[in-house]
Amino acid sequence: MSITLSDKQRQIVEFSGKNLLVIAGAGSGKTRVLTERIIKLISTLKRGEKVLAITFSNKATDELRERLIASLGEDKLNESAYIGTTHKFCLDLVTSRGSSLGLPDDLHICESYNDRLQIFKEALEIVPQFKARYLVEDAKENQRIIRELLDELSSAKRNLKFADDYSEDPIVQQLFEEYDNMLLMQGVIDFDDILRYAYRILTERESIARVYRKIYKHICVDEAQDLNKAQYEIIRAIAGDEIGVTMVGDPKQSIYGFNGSTSDYLENIFVKDFSAESIELNENFRSSKLVIEAANKIEKSFMTYGICKYDGEFNVFEFSNEDDEAQFIVDKIKYLVKNGHQDVENNKIELKQCAVIARNRYVFKFLEEKLKENNLEYTLKVSAKGSFSSESDLIKAFELGMRLLVNVKDQIHLKELSKLVSKNKSHSSFDVLRSDMNLDGTWSTLIGKLNEVWDILLKSESEIKFHQALKSLQLILDENQNTMDENEKLLAQEDIKLWKENWNSYIKKSKAGERTLSNFIRTVSLGSAYTPEDRGIVLTTVHMSKGLEYDVVFIMGLNEGVFPDYRAVNSQKYESDEKPLIEERHNMFVSITRSRRLCYVTYPLSKDTPWGTKYQKPSRFVHELNSNKID
Repeated sequence: MSITLSDKQRQIVEFSGKNLLVIAGAGSGKTRVLTERIIKLISTLKRGEKVLAITFSNKATDELRERLIASLGEDKLNESAYIGTTHKFCLDLVTSRGSSLGLPDDLHICESYNDRLQIFKEALEIVPQFKARYLVEDAKENQRIIRELLDELSSAKRNLKFADDYSEDPIVQQLFEEYDNMLLMQGVIDFDDILRYAYRILTERESIARVYRKIYKHICVDEAQDLNKAQYEIIRAIAGDEIGVTMVGDPKQSIYGFNGSTSDYLENIFVKDFSAESIELNENFRSSKLVIEAANKIEKSFMTYGICKYDGEFNVFEFSNEDDEAQFIVDKIKYLVKNGHQDVENNKIELKQCAVIARNRYVFKFLEEKLKENNLEYTLKVSAKGSFSSESDLIKAFELGMRLLVNVKDQIHLKELSKLVSKNKSHSSFDVLRSDMNLDGTWSTLIGKLNEVWDILLKSESEIKFHQALKSLQLILDENQNTMDENEKLLAQEDIKLWKENWNSYIKKSKAGERTLSNFIRTVSLGSAYTPEDRGIVLTTVHMSKGLEYDVVFIMGLNEGVFPDYRAVNSQKYESDEKPLIEERHNMFVSITRSRRLCYVTYPLSKDTPWGTKYQKPSRFVHELNSNKID
């Protein structure tokens, strides 16, 4: 299939130099260009060589893979490229090469914040000096101090710090060491460790780095404006002086500063370190003219060539309260679905073409109620939570047991399972729990049944009988339908469906003969086993909307202190720190440019709070958008 490219796009695809920086503005066909550049690079490879394509999200990985498969075929792609997130690539590196640092052979991910917090608290118990220096009599204040310190430790890891970097403070150094040791004692690492240990392997084991440079002859990085120090240094460590790097991104869409990300790596550090040439894509093929004009009011430097032939719509609406705001959005969506719009292809609009974006999830409260009242289907996308989220007790027990089958050192999930099945008991091992016939309520019987399910997973190392295990779980439900709570049954039914989807997706993305229960669980922990399909109207926070596009976009809750966030406003006001507010401006720019055709901004003048009805100021962005008002 022949792809039509603009002159600028073709210049990027056919670039023959070593290192390239692509500043790709919103709607400039970034994914198309990246896809074609990877295809071009693959055509230059020798047998056994690959392109390494690093993406920012699992959704971006899936989209890029699908496009490349359509052009190359799945076998050719698997043979010639690795497509995945930084964490996925680094986890593969750590699990296959971690022994070079003395790491355990079969590491698992501690993805839950509460699990990490529990391990951190246990580490605190081993460092009494910490308690004496930092903790106070107020238990609530202690919880705040401990959480704050754990967050600081995560930030330090993202900046590639290790315990030795705290030698000037022996107490913090010891706590850092104890936390890391306790993770490894349980056969787990946290998300930040995935990158940290990968960096150590690549920089401390030169022979391993050489192997990777022999395989990967070019690195392509998507959404590079959101790189943090660890991610950038890993790319640098893989590339060395030999491998060419293409970085693609847009500084105006840099919105993950809270995770240590900065567009400096894209704009300045990469260009300096790699002597990269720069090409800017400032053609917008996606958004209507009025949407582009609105985006330009938020980001004055956003200059594009208006390729789109549609005028589209952009309007700002004020309401007396949140209820009226939500009702307007519902009514407008119903009107557009019924009547269509001349600036949307085929003059037809479906619910799935509509999205509502807010700065945080709490803004959606009234809207969700209205959507339910009107029987309008919607999907809530507010966090990048993985798929270890079984709601029913039965499937939660199955899930915890799976973790323990592959990691006998895992004390955190052993305690959780033990508490689930017997509130007043603890078990020294998973085997002891499995053989305990004196558990609470019906758990003695259910554990006996679950033992049969877990045994199915252990039967054959060469082929996991996961579908068979799920059928056995369904049988447990059917056999206990008269004794099990109705709500528990419904939740369990949905959980089984989710695990079936996780497994089917894993099968699709992995090779026969290479599938193991350990790898499946790691894949689920990364959130890359199954990406659920959006249904109906999408309600999404700004941070979850990156890379997505819709014909109709509503941006709601545009009040000062909400969007921009009050912390960013206060940071500028009291600390003279402009960076958080600059990032809020990027957030607004991203929100507007998710729209292909129609975009509506809304805000209420009052909100009901536990302290009464409070007046709300329109956002500063509302004032900017209303200047020389777009009709």
